[in-house]
Amino acid sequence: MQQLITDTRQLEDVVGYFRTQDAFAFDVETTGEYRGVPAVNEVVWISLATNGHTAVIPMGHPNGHNLLRKATRRKNKRTGEWDHIAAQWEEPPPQLRPSVVFDALEELLYSDRLKVAHNAPFDLLSVAKYYKGTYPPPPYGDTIVAAWMVNENRPIGLKPLDKERWNLVYDLEDVGKCIEKHAFGTVADYSYMDAASTWLQWLDLRSRVTAEGLEDMWALEMDVLACVLHMGSGGVPVDIKALEQLRMALRERMTECEADVYRAAGKVFNIGSAPQKQVILYEEQGLRPRKRTPKGAPSTDAEALEPYKGRNAVVDAILAYQDVSKILSTYVEGYLGNPEDDKPTQIFDGRIYPILKQYGTVTGRFSSSKPNVQNWPRADTEWGKAIRDLIDPLDGFVLLVADYAQIEQRILAHFAGKGALWQGFWDGVDAHTATAAAVFGVAPEDVTKQMRQVAKAIAFAINYGAGPQKVADMSHTTLRRAKQILREHEKQFPEVYAYKRQLLRTVRSRRPEPYLRTLLGRKRRLPDLLSHDHGRRGKAERQVVNSHIQGSNADMTKLALVRLHKGLLPGMQILLTVHDEIAAMCPAEIAEEGAKVLHNAMAGPEMQLLSVPVTTDVKICNRWSEAK
Repeated sequence: MQQLITDTRQLEDVVGYFRTQDAFAFDVETTGEYRGVPAVNEVVWISLATNGHTAVIPMGHPNGHNLLRKATRRKNKRTGEWDHIAAQWEEPPPQLRPSVVFDALEELLYSDRLKVAHNAPFDLLSVAKYYKGTYPPPPYGDTIVAAWMVNENRPIGLKPLDKERWNLVYDLEDVGKCIEKHAFGTVADYSYMDAASTWLQWLDLRSRVTAEGLEDMWALEMDVLACVLHMGSGGVPVDIKALEQLRMALRERMTECEADVYRAAGKVFNIGSAPQKQVILYEEQGLRPRKRTPKGAPSTDAEALEPYKGRNAVVDAILAYQDVSKILSTYVEGYLGNPEDDKPTQIFDGRIYPILKQYGTVTGRFSSSKPNVQNWPRADTEWGKAIRDLIDPLDGFVLLVADYAQIEQRILAHFAGKGALWQGFWDGVDAHTATAAAVFGVAPEDVTKQMRQVAKAIAFAINYGAGPQKVADMSHTTLRRAKQILREHEKQFPEVYAYKRQLLRTVRSRRPEPYLRTLLGRKRRLPDLLSHDHGRRGKAERQVVNSHIQGSNADMTKLALVRLHKGLLPGMQILLTVHDEIAAMCPAEIAEEGAKVLHNAMAGPEMQLLSVPVTTDVKICNRWSEAK
């Protein structure tokens, strides 16, 4: 049954029917300048679907059914400027007020019924503002998470899923992007389809999660969803004055970096032009291209230039310029906004509300957007510290910051089993120091900074499937020497290479689609291991170990996040997780107790999932940089 709800009697009937069901899907359509930010958007439509019934409820759509005059623009004879004339529509049909609708829906949304949505945090947090900021309680179901768990390699948007599963195609006009541009009936149909197809996807996908043997991971991800709601509802307080000061400093630094580039190149050119940089670097400077663009041109991005860092003055100057430009554009003006580039601010009431996507990567790690907090520069760099220091705890609160010490190397040691790497952790020796000592045949105390850098390059090669050239580039040595180093590493750590070979054999042998399971049982599918295309197959082979280790790291971080959320003390708030770092805000008077809660969440006895010690150091600080 499909029903458009425009009066209170119909609304009562809908609530009465849904009250008889133990689960339902719902979807909201939002408007406003920040329609994508749940904390400040305006919900104009809400639709609900369950067995045998879908209801669509408009709450102030501005347009009627028919367009009377298209939007246009006219030149103002007096000013010479173009005036934009809005479209004119028929009057919209009568609609219920949001207060009436949300009052009636409260007994459904805030019940113990299963609440399903596609990207549930957005819908749950969008309705929370109508209930004094309190978001609906669990249990939850999220079809985007279910689709991702069933197959992380495909598009997981609702419409691609509908087309794939049922060859169902709708919304060719991309109505949801800006509902106020469309007719009342068009949006009603769109809202209906979103809710109805979400419910149908749920019935299909939930059983497939079970069939894939992912029940435990599903339970974890739904607990993670509750953490995302907690973080999303509170937002992250930022120091706006410090942001503005950083913007000024970065603009000044960009001017200096630009001059450095021209000075090193001996000429002025357009630094933003890739073709001009290609001429400077690969023709005039004579560098050999290490990477190419999809169109086959020599790349000038940071990855392509990194091997020449410290070896070529032009490269050093360009990298410095690009680094500062990215920090300014992404992490400063991306937060503050920049009217000149049509960048809106992402700060509301002194807080940012990043969209944290637990399904954002194929390995299980979070991604984020609006603003992005997952790709911050490393915490031990100048700009990494500056960005983290923008997080500003409220008066009377402190920051609690913790991360895992060398966690990917510990996971590698766990999977590889007993050997030099495994023993080193039990002996309390730093993993990179132990590796360098073994490879170069020196005592740990005699390991130099350069030796340790080589060890880091080896770790990168093992974990990310990089070859000798990458080790040479990262170690600032020759390719021949890098090959010698890797041969010696295999001699000293044979268990690591045996693990890699065995893992690849096991994953490749699984049919019909090769896959691996992470530490907690998450599935990572690698179908290209069977590809006849040498390039695709090689890429998949390089992803095997990385997916195993990074995916297991994601498992541990998500489990720690859930444990922290369940053990929060009064007044504590989880602010962010950035890879394997977790930051929380805690009342200063209980900071020590809060630090213990965070420590136990990350490395307490129940978190000893590895056969080597897992360590974390919780710092109590006023600024994030103090944690390093």
